[in-house]
Amino acid sequence: NQQLRVLQALDVARTQLYHFMAIVIAGMGFFTDAYDLFTISLVADLIDHRYYPDGQRGDYLPVLINAVSLCGTVPGQLVFGWLGDKMGRKRIYGVTLLLMIFCSLASGFTFGKSTNKSVVTTLCFFRFWLGFSIGGDYPLSATIMSEYASKRTRGAFMAAVFAMQGFGNVAAGLVGTITSAAFVNSSQDKIDYVWRIVLMFGAIPALLTYYWRMKMPETARYTALIAKDAKMAASDMSAVLHMPIVPEDDGVNELASQDQYGLFSSEFLRRHGLHLLSTAVCWFVLDVTFYSLNMFMKDIFTKVRLLDIDDDLLKNPFKRTIRITGVHTAIAAACTLPGYFFAVAFIDRIGRVKIQLLGFTMMTVFQLCLAIPYPKWLECNRNKYGFAVLYGFTFFFANFGPNTTTFILPAELFPARLRSTCHGISGAVGKIGAVVGVFAFHLLRNQFRTLLFVLVGCNLVGIMFTLLLPETMGKSLEEITGETEEGQTLDDEATTVNADDEGVGRANG
Repeated sequence: NQQLRVLQALDVARTQLYHFMAIVIAGMGFFTDAYDLFTISLVADLIDHRYYPDGQRGDYLPVLINAVSLCGTVPGQLVFGWLGDKMGRKRIYGVTLLLMIFCSLASGFTFGKSTNKSVVTTLCFFRFWLGFSIGGDYPLSATIMSEYASKRTRGAFMAAVFAMQGFGNVAAGLVGTITSAAFVNSSQDKIDYVWRIVLMFGAIPALLTYYWRMKMPETARYTALIAKDAKMAASDMSAVLHMPIVPEDDGVNELASQDQYGLFSSEFLRRHGLHLLSTAVCWFVLDVTFYSLNMFMKDIFTKVRLLDIDDDLLKNPFKRTIRITGVHTAIAAACTLPGYFFAVAFIDRIGRVKIQLLGFTMMTVFQLCLAIPYPKWLECNRNKYGFAVLYGFTFFFANFGPNTTTFILPAELFPARLRSTCHGISGAVGKIGAVVGVFAFHLLRNQFRTLLFVLVGCNLVGIMFTLLLPETMGKSLEEITGETEEGQTLDDEATTVNADDEGVGRANG
């Protein structure tokens, strides 16, 4: 149970430029993911106004176009998560990005006659496959970043990748606002240009990072522990870490002879069954709250009159979209982004489990503050600002809490050969929760107070299952899974090499 030298070197490596490049490359996928998932709710009003001007659509359209991409993420996480363990993280990583680029562009086109049926059908078709590619990005990005980072900074680096979701959320509001403002004095026949431009813009950040994503070497943990290629792992990481690493064929062969239990084995159930159940349930209940409150922000703020849709806005859909996207951007910038920043700063100091418990607890407190006096929020127009503050704090503690940690923990708790698969399973269950949240809001849209109490119950379930999870802070991935001895240090030669490398870095600095 001795750690391979190449993995030891990764565990204690100093932070360098390559780590930040990996954060940006992986993070831009999450920037695109968030932009694509949340931007549809901002342009749904335009699509409704353009193709259902007489209100004959019924109540299904907002639910349909919001839920279809989330439905696509479920099989995407399962399929690409499994392929990441079978074929390699890097090889599958490019496939998800190409599919994301194509479907983002295709979402802006329609086939056949420009009728409401053909437009919505085509949009939903490509939104489903867009969700499929987004789902695949979750387990691959999490696994790659966890396997590249040192054990001292792994949590912060993974949180930084996930924090790009916040920037994508803000970008969705900004692009929606700018595009609508550009057409504000145009004929309403130009509505088609606005929503199509906004949706197609999601292809740009993904396209810009494709080349760099393909330049990334395969992770050493996949190459050494799954592909059993000690020479390639040592060569790749020597180039990345700028230090000589000796290949260990004997060590790799010894690992290959150890018990390689599978996902459906009794050994996996004994060692990790409770971990997988807990990560999946926590992600499920978190996404019920996060997506129901985020994707229907317009409807919620309209109820409390934070969004006043007057006659002028009713007549001009462009101005209405500017108002909607403006509020969305303000909440995202003031509350969502700071939550991510706090997670990056404190996750390797406080720990994953404590932050997840704190997040679920504070979300419960603020949702109760919204739910219990809910009639009071509706009585006075001035109360809308207090409602918005409490609503924003709910998102702050979701991000400085379970929205970040549910992404990190599944990429740390499971062995390398099952890591991407188990992350995909946890994430897929989470996105099922997102779909449940969308439909729950639709069913309870006239009983928002009841919905808030339901979400409080979800938070309490999250607290209970969080208590079943072990803390992973400060440990190597192999220590966490029990594949190597805890507290193992680098041998003398590797320690000397790494110390010399750090000394050179300080001297150059």
